[in-house]
Amino acid sequence: MVAGVFDVTQLNLIRDAHLDWCAVNTVEPTSVLGEEAVAYLLRAYGAGCDSPQEMIASLDRHISERASHVQLGSPAIPSSGDER
Repeated sequence: MVAGVFDVTQLNLIRDAHLDWCAVNTVEPTSVLGEEAVAYLLRAYGAGCDSPQEMIASLDRHISERASHVQLGSPAIPSSGDER
């Protein structure tokens, strides 16, 4: 695979992983979360995950890791556009 170029077989694997993950997690594939998921799956494939199961497992680990940094009830993190 040339960087950023996928053939039809590779795209079908990534699509299948995306649709399977979205169905299991009740996520609309074209939603913001669905688009973030497919972007991650593309990176996972490029990093060596070559089956839908491996890509999905990698995405699930990524989401678990992100969620572990969220603390419910904590104050909002101010952004540069917030007025003080």
